[in-house]
Amino acid sequence: MRSPLTTAVAVVFLIDAFMWLVGMVPTLYYALHHRSWPTLPPIGRLLGGGPFDRLGIDAMIVSGIIYIVVSAMKILAAYWLWDSRLDGAVLGVILLGLSTIFWYGFALPLGPLLGVVELVLLAIVWRTLS
Repeated sequence: MRSPLTTAVAVVFLIDAFMWLVGMVPTLYYALHHRSWPTLPPIGRLLGGGPFDRLGIDAMIVSGIIYIVVSAMKILAAYWLWDSRLDGAVLGVILLGLSTIFWYGFALPLGPLLGVVELVLLAIVWRTLS
């Protein structure tokens, strides 16, 4: 039986995954074809400005693709968490650790906010998972 908090952590993992997938895929597509980052006039660049930016556009694109894979794996973690499986929590913690590299490297401010929520919820439901 799945608890409401287990459902919540699975949903937060799904939101986290889809948020980055929906945002990063078109941005990387643009960067791959135009060799620069897209901009919005009132905001400026949509991605970049972090330490990865100094590596050049090619390294940024490769790093972005790797981050997309990490984010997509969060869908699997969410699926396992939905079934109250402990391996979903273990995978989630591993993916959160990997995600911190990209949050820092791309200077993504929303990543740590969701990451803290996911980590706290995982800690709360850890003992209820099988």
